[in-house]
Amino acid sequence: MSLSSVFCQDKAIGILQRAFAADKLAHAYLFIGPDGVGKFKTAEQWARMLLCNNKTEHHTPQGIFYDSCGTCRSCEVFAGGAHPDFNHIYKELIEYTKGGKGKTPLDLPIDVIREFVIEKVAGRPQMSNATVYVVQEAERLNQASQNALLKVLEEPPKHCFIILICNRIEKMLPTTRSRCQIIRFGPVDAEQIVKQLGQIKVEPKEAQYWAAFSEGSLGTALAWAGLEPKGKSCYAIKTELVSRFADYPLTDALDFAEWLGQMAKKISDAWVDKLPNVSKKDINRRTQTGLIRMIIAALDDAMKMCIGNDAVFVNSDQMNEIEKIAEKSDAEDLAAKIAGAYVNLEWVQRSVNERLIFEELLLKYAGCGNIIGS
Repeated sequence: MSLSSVFCQDKAIGILQRAFAADKLAHAYLFIGPDGVGKFKTAEQWARMLLCNNKTEHHTPQGIFYDSCGTCRSCEVFAGGAHPDFNHIYKELIEYTKGGKGKTPLDLPIDVIREFVIEKVAGRPQMSNATVYVVQEAERLNQASQNALLKVLEEPPKHCFIILICNRIEKMLPTTRSRCQIIRFGPVDAEQIVKQLGQIKVEPKEAQYWAAFSEGSLGTALAWAGLEPKGKSCYAIKTELVSRFADYPLTDALDFAEWLGQMAKKISDAWVDKLPNVSKKDINRRTQTGLIRMIIAALDDAMKMCIGNDAVFVNSDQMNEIEKIAEKSDAEDLAAKIAGAYVNLEWVQRSVNERLIFEELLLKYAGCGNIIGS
């Protein structure tokens, strides 16, 4: 693994490379872009290059490309996940703070920032000439946490680099943004996502679906395609969901909601096995969001069909089912149902009971209005 292996983010990496070549690196960065497009991988491999004791130089048409050598002691320790000068900061570290044991954080707690960044940042490098702090999910930093970081962001030690990874720049305070150089990351082309999925033996029809579903997020596509719930794949769950959604009568709404809950549990259990350091609440939210987005994609495809839109259909593998959904409503009604489903996505973030979310969504789709207040 190296910086050159980062996929489809040449513009962002080019900015970093030119700054390094000119010896004008910022000491605080804000990596902005959709989830799963390579922000953390870039930060990780950029850190590996900065910490490398024998950096390589490759001549390219754009100039010299600096990368880690992969063979020095620093690179070997980095590959083993135990480099003393690389600090990955994430909210679940609350478990290892004073008094934080047993807590399940939703935000990135100020105790994590204090104990793992502010109190450590002045320390000298142990193996390299620099130290690097990568703060994941920086949008979860509340105002107090961001304010605590300001002095470090404004005047970090010369050997220190801080990278904030963020999906939503509007969540960052103006004072935080002004102290960081912003590097923007864009979505990955769908054809490239299909190609990457093909390399892990995902069938073309399934790969096309995840590429469209992920909206340019290679990480999202790889995660869902590679997940293995017990009994059936995520893709099999998706195809059954769309088929049920196309055919279900109102009288089956509650049974359908129960089925969704059962599938959500299977998927969440698979995420827990794959991501043991992520909180169960976050995993449940990820699962619920994914299932609702599958329904939104089916509704959106049906709306495209109603208005004769020739854009790419997410569910190109189930056009008969999409046609059934389109036959039941006009474009205006489908747009309203999509808006209603996005309200359900907001309820996921507010930790509304899962069964109520699914029941309300399905009853609302059938034209029965809200069963709980929005």
